[in-house]
Amino acid sequence: MHNIRYTKLAENDLASLFQIIYADKPDSAIDFLDKLDIFISLLEDNPYMGIACKEKKISQDCRVLIYEDYLIFYTVKNDEVVIIRILNSHHDYRNNL
Repeated sequence: MHNIRYTKLAENDLASLFQIIYADKPDSAIDFLDKLDIFISLLEDNPYMGIACKEKKISQDCRVLIYEDYLIFYTVKNDEVVIIRILNSHHDYRNNL
């Protein structure tokens, strides 16, 4: 089983995501983040379930999971999954890693 750790940038991404959803649908914001957290926790037992970033034409050594309109970028190091960024797939995510 792998531990999951978020970078500061990923934590900021989550905070921004919450604010955006909360502004439009306050009742949905917490529910969405709870579901996202459950999805990300799948990486504890399946750290390689995302595709290699190279498949998305990203030169960084990372993996990516897709959850609804969001891309979850992460790396696997020993027994740890490090969430690098959580970005909207409709934005220029290649330049925001």
